[in-house]
Amino acid sequence: MLGLSLLSMALIPVTSAEEVINSSFTVSAGNKYGPYDNGTTYHTSVLGKSVLQGEITVVGEGIYFTANGYNTLQIKDLYVSDTYNFVIDPADDLYTFTFNNTGGHNESSVHFKLKEVWTGSVVIGSPLLFITWLAGFLILPIGIAIIAISFSRSRSPDLQPKVKTN
Repeated sequence: MLGLSLLSMALIPVTSAEEVINSSFTVSAGNKYGPYDNGTTYHTSVLGKSVLQGEITVVGEGIYFTANGYNTLQIKDLYVSDTYNFVIDPADDLYTFTFNNTGGHNESSVHFKLKEVWTGSVVIGSPLLFITWLAGFLILPIGIAIIAISFSRSRSPDLQPKVKTN
């Protein structure tokens, strides 16, 4: 029972949110920033389901924003002149972001935030719970083996106590 209880912890989902990019930069007229400049790439967590939530704030002339990666077809060359929020759901693997001011005449100050919200097993979120889960994973087969051996011995006629009759 202990092994099964500990093993069942893997079924408990937990949601966590983490700010993964918080970057400010200036994009001068006629230039672009990204996709591999500082603060413009992110690789999602590999364990669990992820959602990316982004916020872009532009001061000065507007810029064109593009996100590249899985499930980003709707985020291509979007004009951002003030604040823009976006969600990539589900998110998976590597993402790059480009801030394009090549058609602009003035520089733009950009503040870019990206948050990853992921849902996974409670076991993944805590090393202590992972060790406990692993113990349950190892205890369960041992417990099943002990029960099977005990059950087979109790049913075996050779192991039954013999009664003497006169």
